[in-house]
Amino acid sequence: MNDPTGDISTYARETLGKIPEVVEYLSTIEPELAREQFRENMALYLGRKALPKKILSLIAMAVASANGQKGSVAMHYKLSRKSGAEVSEVIDALKAAKMALMSSTLSTIGDTLPVIEKHREVSGENREMNRIMENLRKESKSDQLPESLVSLSKISFNLFSEHLKEKSELMTPTKLDKKYHFLISYAVSVSLNASECAKIYLSQFYINGGTFPEFEDALAVSRFITGNRALMSASEILKDLANRTEPD
Repeated sequence: MNDPTGDISTYARETLGKIPEVVEYLSTIEPELAREQFRENMALYLGRKALPKKILSLIAMAVASANGQKGSVAMHYKLSRKSGAEVSEVIDALKAAKMALMSSTLSTIGDTLPVIEKHREVSGENREMNRIMENLRKESKSDQLPESLVSLSKISFNLFSEHLKEKSELMTPTKLDKKYHFLISYAVSVSLNASECAKIYLSQFYINGGTFPEFEDALAVSRFITGNRALMSASEILKDLANRTEPD
């Protein structure tokens, strides 16, 4: 690639319809970094082959949304629609992202349970809770429930019940294939470093027919979009540097 700026411009216009502002700034400031951004885009995102383009874009949109990258969200949304994503599939992807975000807030419950036990009595075994847990095991087709969920049931039945209501609503896709719904939640969990959530969602992805190449694509996209947060958040700095006409 002798002219990274030219290649990036052509590719961006053919796929995204325009050059992302951050990439445009980088092409002016640091062409080699723009070249690397282009390479990563191909290797980790739009060049992936196992997942349909609309799913790749929905994963990118969901991860960007969970990480507060507003401009990135809009771009990947437009690409998902261009690739055939229906309105209900876009909403399903955002629901999956929201569930992953909410679940991530429970990731420390297991670790903090001993502290809570010192200050208040926690729930012991009871028939109703055992029935709910058994139903959850059957529903998830897994003998082991998330540690955070089990701990939450001991700490607060109110919050536990609310979590189940959220899960019922947000993890029931209207249109999106279930395996992709769980894969999006997995990708978001990875970007948040929510390891237990990622494990649960990945297990459900496989239970619903997911494959390793599809998993590999989702992980690649999550890494790319999460890493881009450093550039997206610094867009004003990059703009200033690109527009600077005199050295410091």
